[in-house]
Amino acid sequence: MSTSKSSLYQAFCLDGLFLRKIEVHETTIDLHVHSPRNSIICHRCGKTTKRVHKRVSRTLKHTRCDEKIVRLMLTIRDFRCKNCGRFREQIPGIDRRHTTSHYRKQLIPKARDRSFSSVAREGDVSASSFIRATTELMQSSQPSWPNNLFALGLDEHSFSGHDMMTTITNITDHKLLKILPDDKQITIARFLKTIPEPVKKNLFCVCTDMRQGFRSVVERCLPGIPLVVDKFHLIQHLNWHIGQLRSVYTSSKFPIKKKLLEKNKEDLTDYERAVLKIVFKRFPSLEEFWKMKEIVRKIYQTKNPETARRRFQDLLNGLEFDHRPRWQTLYKTLKRWQEPILNYFTYRVTNAYTEGVHTRIKLLKRISYGFRNKDNYITKMMLAFIPFVQLVSFMKHHLV
Repeated sequence: MSTSKSSLYQAFCLDGLFLRKIEVHETTIDLHVHSPRNSIICHRCGKTTKRVHKRVSRTLKHTRCDEKIVRLMLTIRDFRCKNCGRFREQIPGIDRRHTTSHYRKQLIPKARDRSFSSVAREGDVSASSFIRATTELMQSSQPSWPNNLFALGLDEHSFSGHDMMTTITNITDHKLLKILPDDKQITIARFLKTIPEPVKKNLFCVCTDMRQGFRSVVERCLPGIPLVVDKFHLIQHLNWHIGQLRSVYTSSKFPIKKKLLEKNKEDLTDYERAVLKIVFKRFPSLEEFWKMKEIVRKIYQTKNPETARRRFQDLLNGLEFDHRPRWQTLYKTLKRWQEPILNYFTYRVTNAYTEGVHTRIKLLKRISYGFRNKDNYITKMMLAFIPFVQLVSFMKHHLV
């Protein structure tokens, strides 16, 4: 093969095909190709045959060149085997679809930050075919497990309203590992059981919120792995209690701003401090809960684990003998989650990266104008978090 012809094969990615003719049109470039083999092995009995039963012509979108679509005008043959009858030759990268795997490989990376429909329109393929090809690719992928020590992040986010999905991340290396279709324990357990044993040895903790379902499934499927409560979720839990009290006390005549109560003490302006002083003077119980939140924040600033444990125990001792219902509810919650909360001071991990993943997911949902199909949703979100270089390398191995 001449150098110019070899470069032509390379430019149009025609590995395993013989190029007979090129036709250049206004919007397309047609490459007339066929398999160079004269004989083929029967995939049923393994015997070689040269008998051609018939030839079929197919037109496939293959790539783009100078704003023109490059099409393969493929001649494909049906062979006849003496033992097994007729069968069609198989060509790598070509199946029943009207596009080659090379064409799909060029389109899929564009869907990382764009909607499926817009990429499909650009590629002149149907949206359903493009979504199906991308979903098949992503479902065949496996989580990228690290070789180093890492912490696992576990949290839920909303697919639609109260229909929740579970996000699983590698907090240490900032990677999204998996999005599960629901937040049921059986689904999470099924995923955790797929973690290879060598990877489990590198897992030093699991970070999650104060959800009993997550705790139960982690303790059952990952025995011996410490559980860490995300500190931001604990602060959020305290703010929820403050919000519940605020809803009781606030009125049109005496409005209490929610954001003012949630604001950190050191971030308050002089005016906001004065407003809070008036509010707390009128509603002492609200002041007690607000001060409790600030105490917890100060505990989280403690660097020594033993000091943090002692201060947290002092907080529990103060709550234990306060028989007011809300205070007792908080005491029981903190007591039940005491060890996972204090594990933070040993491992110093939070679910901040996982929350960042949720923020980007919300943006992608807006770009895509929402989703109705969970499989399409998971495919889109997982695709968006695969680095471009890693995605290209992955497709080389899966799109053949």
